[in-house]
Amino acid sequence: MSIVPPGGIFATSFPRYFRLSVWRQLSAAEELTASVPLLVNHETPVTTLSEATAHGSWTILVYLDADNDLESAGIANFNQMELVGSSKDVRIVVQMDRIAGYDSTNGDWTDTRRYLITHDSNTGLMKSVRLDNPPMGKQDMGDWHTLQSFVSWGEQEFPADHYCLIVWDHGSGWQFRSQLTLPRYKYICTDDTSYNAINITDLPRALANANLDVLAFDACFMQEMEVAYQLKDSAKYIVASACTEPSPGYNYASWLSEINATTTPLQVCQSIVRDYAKAYPSPTKGITISAVDTSKLGELASAISGFAGVMISDSSQYKNELKLARQDSLNYSDYSGTQDHSDLDLLDYAARCTSAVGGSADSAYAALASAFADAVVAEAHNSDTPNAHGIAIYVPSPNFYDNSYTQLQLAADTQWNKWISSQLE
Repeated sequence: MSIVPPGGIFATSFPRYFRLSVWRQLSAAEELTASVPLLVNHETPVTTLSEATAHGSWTILVYLDADNDLESAGIANFNQMELVGSSKDVRIVVQMDRIAGYDSTNGDWTDTRRYLITHDSNTGLMKSVRLDNPPMGKQDMGDWHTLQSFVSWGEQEFPADHYCLIVWDHGSGWQFRSQLTLPRYKYICTDDTSYNAINITDLPRALANANLDVLAFDACFMQEMEVAYQLKDSAKYIVASACTEPSPGYNYASWLSEINATTTPLQVCQSIVRDYAKAYPSPTKGITISAVDTSKLGELASAISGFAGVMISDSSQYKNELKLARQDSLNYSDYSGTQDHSDLDLLDYAARCTSAVGGSADSAYAALASAFADAVVAEAHNSDTPNAHGIAIYVPSPNFYDNSYTQLQLAADTQWNKWISSQLE
C-alpha cells in the first residue's frame, strides 16, 4: 500500500502482468469491469454525432494504435469505453488502427477508423458511431503527423472546456525495437504495417498546437523524466507508468465512469492513477503509475541539475560507492524480461547516491526531493516495488551509454548528461 504525495489521492497498489507481446485475459480485470457502476455521471448519453458536436465539458481523445500484437487488447479496451459511452458533457472519441493475424472479431478490418464512443453493454461487439466518412483508409499510426491530425481534428470537431489525450500502444524506454533502425530515441506507437514508430523528440511537434489538460500514456515505460521534460509544454499534466504495463492496460470502464461536467483535470489524473492501481490484484507485480504537474518540471530539472553537479564533484572520491548506488537502485527494466535499458527510480537513486557521498549532497538532495514532491501530484505502486516514487531517469551502466541521449532536452538543459557520461571514465 502506498500513500500519494501531498495534494494527491490515496491509492492501494496491486501488482499485475506487464504489457508483453502476448494478449493475456485477466479474469480479475473482467470482474472489476463488470462491477463498475456505469453511466452514473453520464445522465444525458449521446447516440449520434449531431448530439455530440455541441460544446461540452470534456473531450477524451484516444489514439488507439492496435496495428500490432496488442490488437485484442485494443478491442477489449474499446468495448470497455462503450460500457460508459459518451454524454453531452463528456465525449469519447477514438482513432483506431488494426492489423491482420491477431484478432478476427468485429469484422476483422485492418484500416484506420474514427469513432464516437456510444453506450453499449455488449462487451464483445464494437457498436459505436463511425466518424470517418469517406473512409480514411490505412494510416501510419507510427507517424507523428497522423497523431497531430487526429488531435487537431478532435479538438475542432468536439469543442470542450477540457481535453484529455490517451496515447495507447507499446512504449519503450531506452530499449530499441529489434526490427527497427529508427527511431533513435524512446518511442511510442509501433505500427507493424509500416514498421514505424513515433520518436519522443517528435511528440512535441505533434502536440504543439493542442490544448491538452491531460496527456496519458497507456503504454510501458513512459513516465521517465526525459519524456516528461520533453513534453512539459504539451499538456498541463502527464500520466504514465515508469514500469511495464499489462496487456489489458487501463480499465476504461472504471475511470471514464467517474468523469462528469465538474471534474477537474487533476481529478481525471487521480482517477486514472487510482483505478489503474486497483485493477489487478496480487500476485501480479511491477505496477507503478504517477501523474506529474508539467508546470513544476522546470524546477525539478533545475534541482536534478544541481544534484548532478554535486555528484560530478564527488565522483572521483566515491567512485565505488556511487557504482553500488546505481546497482542497488530500483531498475524498472527488471520487470521487462528483456535487456537492461537503465531506467532507475529517480528519487531512490538520488537517495542512495546521497548516502554514498555523505553530507556534501544533503542540501542538493533536499532540493531535489522537494521539487519532486511538488511535481508528482498522484502516485501508486505495488508492494513489490517499495522504492518506487513515480518517475524514472536514465542512468546507464559503464559501456552502455547511448550517445543519442544528447539530443534530448533534459540533456541540453541540465548537467545530468555530464554526470551519467562521466561515470564511464
